[in-house]
Amino acid sequence: MGRGRSDKVLLNTEQRQKLESLSRNGYASAKKILHAQVLLMCDESEGATKKWTDEEISLALNLGTSKE
Repeated sequence: MGRGRSDKVLLNTEQRQKLESLSRNGYASAKKILHAQVLLMCDESEGATKKWTDEEISLALNLGTSKE
């Protein structure tokens, strides 16, 4: 089991829109797009569409999780 999140990600509407645009336009580097997707999935604000666990995010984006 992973360590969990030490800090919550709470995006405001403007931040969420910028990250969604970045992740959809396809013009940024793959690393930036992936980072934007992770941040959107970690978001725990009221505007979040779903609360994702670290395990769900890693499976959905084919990423590894860091373990102690």
